[in-house]
Amino acid sequence: MSSAPSATTRLTGYTLLAWAAARRWRSARQPLVHHAFLHHAHDAGITALPVTGLLAALLGATLVTQLTALAGTDSDLMQRLVFLGLFFELAPLITALIVVSRSSAAITSELAVMRLHDDFTALRQLRVPLVDYLFLPRILALAVVLPVLTLIFQVIAVGSGWLAVALLQNLSLNEVAGRFLDLADPLLMLASLGKSALTGALIGLIACYHGRAAVASAEAIAKATTQSIGNGLVAVFVIDGMSALLIWFAQ
Repeated sequence: MSSAPSATTRLTGYTLLAWAAARRWRSARQPLVHHAFLHHAHDAGITALPVTGLLAALLGATLVTQLTALAGTDSDLMQRLVFLGLFFELAPLITALIVVSRSSAAITSELAVMRLHDDFTALRQLRVPLVDYLFLPRILALAVVLPVLTLIFQVIAVGSGWLAVALLQNLSLNEVAGRFLDLADPLLMLASLGKSALTGALIGLIACYHGRAAVASAEAIAKATTQSIGNGLVAVFVIDGMSALLIWFAQ
């Protein structure tokens, strides 16, 4: 039984795979790679919409209700908390956790099963670049899908929060929305989507690495999937923490 790779080995593997994918990004225009990208974007994005929308609606209403109980009915304070806490921090974080829990396991297990069935060797014999066909579409798909899901989460969560604020403070939706838009910072909105794109690419990169590195056995597939999810979660929280520090020092 082979031991798990060390942290240094994993980081080196992530870096090398990222470099290989970055060098081949123009291959995304090829029909075969583009078709694979659309397939994985559908699997990671469209199928995640129901759970994303439901969690966003519940979180927006619940968070605003709790903030009202704690902070009172100060509208400006409430809107600031909703924008900074819900829109910029929680929405990208929870959306990333949804993608990690769904897509990391799917990508890693799929690639590991392909290796178990020796599909990698078959593709090499057909002179099909593994980076182009197997890794690049999955990485790009998550880099595109996660910002889109984040934006959908933000819209639904903030809309749910607006409705809760309007009901709790007996205000019209137009008045609540106007105050929110007055306090909203477009740069932070763009930063949240950029953070999501980077997080999505890193989640896909980690999942592809562990799927490729899995030893050809059923037990190794389970271990690779677990490592992919665990390391993906670490990456999500590291990026979230670093972005929060950057915003803090930028203010």
